[in-house]
Amino acid sequence: MTETQRKLEKVVRLAIKSFNDNESYLISRGLSERCICSKFAMYVERQVSSSEFRDFFVDVEYNRGAKGNEYLPKTIDDDRRIVVDLIVHKRSSDQNNEFRNLICIEIKKDTNREGLDDDKERLKIMTDSYSYFKYELGFMIVANMKLHKLEINSTFVNEHSI
Repeated sequence: MTETQRKLEKVVRLAIKSFNDNESYLISRGLSERCICSKFAMYVERQVSSSEFRDFFVDVEYNRGAKGNEYLPKTIDDDRRIVVDLIVHKRSSDQNNEFRNLICIEIKKDTNREGLDDDKERLKIMTDSYSYFKYELGFMIVANMKLHKLEINSTFVNEHSI
């Protein structure tokens, strides 16, 4: 893991700790994954804004910025749209038509019958250095319904990041 990736992981871990310290009510009352994710996004945004990544945006279910075009929906195989629950990124491209994508996150309750496989596959694609997404890190975060807290289930690392 690069130094940048370690710093980004710290951002997510601190956001989880803060969320767990303040928002267990949402999980204990069985609120929706969207509700939990949107509130968690606020904690990620606080951590991002107080870090060296303060110029990046935190967005929920954001699906734009494919192939150097900030209006084009992200797709895989050029036809299937791909959306993750939460991202930290630059919304527009740089002079090389590349986007700077830092973190992608999927959140699921541990009671979700659909399982985690599809979400993990999206995170794997988003962090693959050979895709055009190239997120630095991806996190599969699970809402533990018994302990009323968020936990990291899996971490996905862009192995070819500089």
